[in-house]
Amino acid sequence: MNSNQQSFAQRLKRVVVGIIGREGANRIAGPYHDWLARRRTMAFLADLPKDDLCVNLGCGYRPIKGWINVDRARNPEVQLVWNLAEGLPFPDSTCSAIFSEHVIEHISKEDASRLLSECYRVLKPGGVLRVSTPDAERFLRSYAGDGEFLRHPGFDDPMETPLDRINQMMREYGQHLWVYDAESLILRLRKVGFSSASAQQYRVSIHPHMQDVDSPEREFESLYVEAIK
Repeated sequence: MNSNQQSFAQRLKRVVVGIIGREGANRIAGPYHDWLARRRTMAFLADLPKDDLCVNLGCGYRPIKGWINVDRARNPEVQLVWNLAEGLPFPDSTCSAIFSEHVIEHISKEDASRLLSECYRVLKPGGVLRVSTPDAERFLRSYAGDGEFLRHPGFDDPMETPLDRINQMMREYGQHLWVYDAESLILRLRKVGFSSASAQQYRVSIHPHMQDVDSPEREFESLYVEAIK
């Protein structure tokens, strides 16, 4: 599409939105954009290397350059527009590193086990899975203690009472379905087959490509766990 066509398309879009509203326009255009995303995803998968893949699951607004970024959102920087509940679109033993930041708490406990099992399947022997998520133990210890952590300035939402912060961590306005501490997350990993799983520190990894992938703005509230296949 040349610049004149793009300009016309943008003007047409503004007219349509003005007539039927943004929500109505999205309902009409959604299937077309879904089709484009599927087409782009299938083309990318067709040319996928057969080994040593580095995958960022649920990348959201923070794709990692040089990695395969996977998300349901149709962001142009997302190479694979994919629903993680459908498994992972990679052959067995093809990934060397998988990173998932603040994703696992958004799916049910059962779906999380299935996703972790898929990660185990696609990792090659010696491959590393790194998972970060809000550290429920840190929240609950603070609630039962002095509450200082719950007042951390890094939180976006205001807190009227300490229990508000606990509810935000556990529920996130309906977005969070299951939360973890180190013990429970390590148990999930071991149950799906990982023989080695342990808590890790911020931006410290046993895999050279995952030394600096953690978001600095989430470090204060996050738990980091790594598992080796």
